[in-house]
Amino acid sequence: MKRVLLAAAALACAAVTACSPVQVGAAATIGDQRISTQQLDNYVQEFQSALEAAKMPVDQTRLPGTVPQAVLLQLVNVRQFIKVAQNNGVFVSEGEIDAFMAQQGGDAAVNSALLGRGVPPTMVREWLRASIGAQKMIAQLGGGTDEAAATAGQQKLAVEADKVKVEINPRYGDFDPSVGWVQDTKFGKIGSTASTAASDEVAAAPAG
Repeated sequence: MKRVLLAAAALACAAVTACSPVQVGAAATIGDQRISTQQLDNYVQEFQSALEAAKMPVDQTRLPGTVPQAVLLQLVNVRQFIKVAQNNGVFVSEGEIDAFMAQQGGDAAVNSALLGRGVPPTMVREWLRASIGAQKMIAQLGGGTDEAAATAGQQKLAVEADKVKVEINPRYGDFDPSVGWVQDTKFGKIGSTASTAASDEVAAAPAG
């Protein structure tokens, strides 16, 4: 699963911020796209069902935060980096995704590896599209494949990612890549199974 880990690293440079106000009923906005709290709830439920089916306890996963936070972060990263790829003319074909999955042992192996990182099964292909696109952009922006070029490419990719504005509902906290999620105490702790849709009006209120 080395390449899956590399793919995950390619998305790790996302610059996401908890900004407000956000749209009422939105868990996050990425550019002109919106992730509703109901969509997030649906993905969280799918993720939890997949964990149960795989007999994978949550404490044995590598989730960055609670289940809702981890799933939201993956959704945001995917939407953000697909948009960045589009802005830079980078295309990832279905064949490239199929080839990647085959190289990693097939659908079941990739799904299991990404499930442990907070990616629901129905989101796997889009996650791979975003991560393969990010790897392409790193090589393209860095001008090569050696370590120095990769570092330069990652830095330039982060600049491109910053051009796609991301706003996360403060109810979920503020994600800092260096420390992870920082909870906004005004909204209380986000539980691993908490429904998010019920708090739309409160969550969408501007933070002071």
